[in-house]
Amino acid sequence: MGLPPFRRAGSLPMQPSSKSNQPTGRRSSLKNRSVLFGLMAALFLFAVGCTKDGQSTWEAFGPVAQKQLDLFNVILWVMVAVFILVEGVLVYAIVRYRRRPGDAKPPQIHGNNTLEITLTIIPTILVLALGIWSVFALFEIDKPPEDGPAPLQVTVTGHQWWFEFEYPDAGNGKKIITANEMRIPVDRPIQISLESDDVIHSFWVPKLAGKLDMVPTHINKMWFQADSDKITDDLPVTLYGQCAELCGLAHALMRFRVTVMEQDDFDSWVAAYGPPPTNTAKAKQGAQIFAHHCTLCHTIDGPDDPALSASRLTGFLTGGDITPVPAPNLTDLRTRNTLAAGIVDLNETTLRQWLHNPEDVKPGNYMSERAVLYQDGPANLPDEAIDALIGYLLDLR
Repeated sequence: MGLPPFRRAGSLPMQPSSKSNQPTGRRSSLKNRSVLFGLMAALFLFAVGCTKDGQSTWEAFGPVAQKQLDLFNVILWVMVAVFILVEGVLVYAIVRYRRRPGDAKPPQIHGNNTLEITLTIIPTILVLALGIWSVFALFEIDKPPEDGPAPLQVTVTGHQWWFEFEYPDAGNGKKIITANEMRIPVDRPIQISLESDDVIHSFWVPKLAGKLDMVPTHINKMWFQADSDKITDDLPVTLYGQCAELCGLAHALMRFRVTVMEQDDFDSWVAAYGPPPTNTAKAKQGAQIFAHHCTLCHTIDGPDDPALSASRLTGFLTGGDITPVPAPNLTDLRTRNTLAAGIVDLNETTLRQWLHNPEDVKPGNYMSERAVLYQDGPANLPDEAIDALIGYLLDLR
């Protein structure tokens, strides 16, 4: 019989073989790969988010956005330089003065007063300089310049979940109310009053100005301008905006567009603003259907009456299954390019889908929730009636 292995008293126990460490090594390797994958994914998303197509904070089309972009770039690169300098010194110190095997414990000494004072003064100067410049920049973009053309006044109201644009005097004393598509003349300041009828929203057109909240019972003001010398494409040019404050179920579908055009084209749009004509039998039938089913919430014949708007808002705030709600003014619908707060293009097909069942196009909208037509799901209208509505709203002749 073989004898058990002899172990001297006081000796260390036998060490396990290196093979027993393999599972731990695999887990560590898997964790490292996961971290690397996460960093690469974050870098990819960051790169995609910086594109200049569509919404972008990296391209300025006006003086307000340009001033904000300049401020952002300077602060960003100053912080990048500080980070590289500090981390570079830290890495150098770790490598150059690391403790090696056999080194004695270094002497413990107090800090270098000169170095500590220097490292306190430099950040203080940087913060003060950037802070003072930021304050001057904010004062500079607070109001439009007084020596330029008169600003165009626009009141923007945030609703769940769409934007309303009101021009008290769009030209020759004409008042215009439209929705989700804002038209502005190039090289002219736009003075904006921001309001909300329900919850907090946020108005944001990155290429024209930074975001500003729309707060119920309070009016915030901002301005911007689209400069022709910063726009390389032929006019009209469409810029994209959205609500930047979580405001409910359909927040992600609350978009709008700003169309920059020549002053003459803007004046033509103002002059043509009005209800759709009823020159055909289909349009006349559509007008009757609209008057019977839609006028509780929508207006089709010009600016909304203030009393009617107040009644719709009261109905919305009161609640209930079938009550009026603030809804987009449809007077100029035939001149718009999008539908459902900018999430689909406007054409016969998309308008038919919307009229048939709005919930399929834009989940969470109040039209499908509260309008009598949609209490049981799809519209309680025959296809002929929907075709007549389309012919009326889009002025198809």
